[in-house]
Amino acid sequence: MRTSTASPALSLVARRAAYGPAIYGEPMHGTTPRELDPAGAQALLTELFEPGADRLAHSIGVGRRAEQVARRLGRPDLLVSAAYLHDVGYAAAARDTGLHQLDGARYLRALGAPAELTGLVAHHTAATVEAAERGLDTVLRREFPTPSGELLDLLTYCDMTTSARGEEVTVDERFDRIYDRYPPSHLVSRSMRHAEPWLRRTVTGIERRLERPLR
Repeated sequence: MRTSTASPALSLVARRAAYGPAIYGEPMHGTTPRELDPAGAQALLTELFEPGADRLAHSIGVGRRAEQVARRLGRPDLLVSAAYLHDVGYAAAARDTGLHQLDGARYLRALGAPAELTGLVAHHTAATVEAAERGLDTVLRREFPTPSGELLDLLTYCDMTTSARGEEVTVDERFDRIYDRYPPSHLVSRSMRHAEPWLRRTVTGIERRLERPLR
């Protein structure tokens, strides 16, 4: 997945003019175009997250699960790159609005990532539900239209069957651990409970397509 023909990253001033002031975390650091194939995606993760961090372990686990799915179903490297990078918006270099899907997609866009990749990152795992909680759903949809086709469901499946430490888990275990981590009043917990029926249907549908569990 080449990114060398993309425009350079927007300056901080230009970003603020286009997207408004930051309301959470740190402003996005300067970026330069780079390769974002699966190997490049993994390299970027190791630059952005501390060794041993849960977010790094989870991202690597989701990426490896996507490699299994891509091989089983004959899907492109785009799915694998999106899986490795789906939570890049949690990195300090990318944090801006607090909606990690949006922040990650913007960060990757500034690196020259193609729209197919940024769209998957922007909308993974029912992102619009949390976006609505944050008042960012209109912004998310305007900047990153929802991807068509099955890759978004496959990415969501990989995310929802990988634990915070990168282990393979069932969707039941994934929800249990999320709800253990966040109290009922937390925005993430509220969003996940709202999205849970759809997320479970998505995982079940992909499991039927795979015919047997990935191990």
